[in-house]
Amino acid sequence: MAQVTAHDALTYSLKREQAQYAEEAERLAKQAAHIAANPPTDGRTVSGDIARLIQEAAFLLKRAVTIEAGVEAAGLMNAETATKQ
Repeated sequence: MAQVTAHDALTYSLKREQAQYAEEAERLAKQAAHIAANPPTDGRTVSGDIARLIQEAAFLLKRAVTIEAGVEAAGLMNAETATKQ
């Protein structure tokens, strides 16, 4: 039976996280395009739309940093394993 290492688990988790990130980024891009193509109506303001987009973009940027840190950690784990062998 193959042993699952921390590197394997982290790599698997990162792949899932990257796929989810891509889906959310695409959804945000579609939302921004929809807002740009449709002028505000009653109960909707441009500033409110932009504020929501900025908030979601900031969340995505934070996730991107977390993913990047995970990728760096996986690389370091892999390098450490290679030097021990």
